[in-house]
Amino acid sequence: MDYQPTWSGCALDKVCSPIHPLNKSLPDKFRPDSPTQSWSQDYQEPKTGYVSPSFSNNYKEARRLAGDGSLKTLIQLRDVSSTYIKSLSTSMGASELSSNKSLVKLRLSDDLKRWKGEQHQLGRILPAKGTGLKRASDEVLEILGASKWPEPLITRCALWGSVFFNMCIGAYDAPSMFSNAVTDMAFFREHGYHHVFPEFDSLFNSAMYDQHALQTPGGTERRAAVAIGVQYINDKIVFEEENQANLEGLSAKMNRQTMQTVSLFESSLLGLVSEAIFRGSDPAAVMNDMVLSCPATDVVDVGSDLVNSEVMNSFLNTADIYEAGIVTEEALRRVYNAYAHAGARTLAERWWEPTAQMLALLYQWHIVNHRHNFLRRAVLGYCKVQPELSNQREADMDEAFNENLHTTGFSRPLKDACNGADTCDTVSHFLEHSKNPSLIRHLWQCLVTDPLEYVRKGEVDGSREAELEEALQLALARTYTEGFTLELCWIMAHAGHHAWQINRMYEAAMFGSLLDSEALAGKLDRAEA
Repeated sequence: MDYQPTWSGCALDKVCSPIHPLNKSLPDKFRPDSPTQSWSQDYQEPKTGYVSPSFSNNYKEARRLAGDGSLKTLIQLRDVSSTYIKSLSTSMGASELSSNKSLVKLRLSDDLKRWKGEQHQLGRILPAKGTGLKRASDEVLEILGASKWPEPLITRCALWGSVFFNMCIGAYDAPSMFSNAVTDMAFFREHGYHHVFPEFDSLFNSAMYDQHALQTPGGTERRAAVAIGVQYINDKIVFEEENQANLEGLSAKMNRQTMQTVSLFESSLLGLVSEAIFRGSDPAAVMNDMVLSCPATDVVDVGSDLVNSEVMNSFLNTADIYEAGIVTEEALRRVYNAYAHAGARTLAERWWEPTAQMLALLYQWHIVNHRHNFLRRAVLGYCKVQPELSNQREADMDEAFNENLHTTGFSRPLKDACNGADTCDTVSHFLEHSKNPSLIRHLWQCLVTDPLEYVRKGEVDGSREAELEEALQLALARTYTEGFTLELCWIMAHAGHHAWQINRMYEAAMFGSLLDSEALAGKLDRAEA
């Protein structure tokens, strides 16, 4: 196929601005063990077989599953995942769900159902999930030089998702970075972008067959991995579209190994997997991060997925939930804490690696993407957040969950934990050594302190939510284009850690999701043809 890239006229000068190195006075715990970006002017051949010394004995199940992270291994794992999805479709014909080994009917506990009813009577109702199609503001696009980029890439959902994390991790050069970002738009097929934007498929194919990007280091492998992932995405779309009317209230059951395998493909970012491994990241750590991206997105959708036609939710798929078929507050807290512990070291100790940056970026993505309505979910659910916990914890996925995907309760103290203040001692120390402390302090304010102040008040204010969303987008754009990418990535990672274990904004959003209006009951949460 002879596809010509359709972005030759796009301004890309601001996406590869010179990057300011971190201040040499920063302690070692803030400093990367490996390069964080690889622009052509300082490109280095990747280390082969690189395994971080501090993680060589971690991620045991992921290490066994991921192996060398080769394309052959990805195909094998994809086939397992697609077979699992197809087995769900086959079992839909069973006359009794009780005989079905793959699906279970779930319901809210009486206590949570009562709370939901009381909140709805007070008018505290979560609107249905959005389609994620709102365009970024003209001011944001102007700062990024993105005003004339293709429309599918400048929705808030896409711009601050696949485009922005590619901007953060870098590439051989700006055109290949842009092309890589377009290949990662495969993620948005599940959002129905190919139905909404007539140019979507042509744009995607242009990136997949981009001759310049294919000739850059790792470019061919990256696109081959995307193609492997697309087959799983298509298999899942077929399953959902064929069965959506019968999926309301159903959730898939799986063990830990199946969960880790399927979640790798639920992430929909197989190109990033291949690129991270090509650059020298530990394949097991890469798989771990991609698996964790699922609970990091599903956490805000627990209540919504309970009533719509989504059977793959990392919280609802656990044995803590499906064994009883009842979603209880206690079970949700156990699962939440297990996932929070499983992601802690990625955010705290490996923040510079490509897949860790993707995981960190999800917190700000939720706030600004105009799909998950994160701040509304958080303000509605903040009253359910656990009282402040005294310490921060960590555990591997196969320590936090047993082989049946039931929480174990195991965790250990997180090394070098911060003091838990809204602007903690670790952030304060980082700001003291920043090359632009006022800019980075403002970014932290937009990411953490201002949203937290709004959520703690407990009062819904749509105008304030819009202000916070726009302020964060502007802060991200300015910090990036001024060359403070490394400081931005560290701040995003620590903000994500706070959201999981300190201010627990993710937990607030999880409980807020239970107040879903149920407008999408029995439907798919995406734009349709």
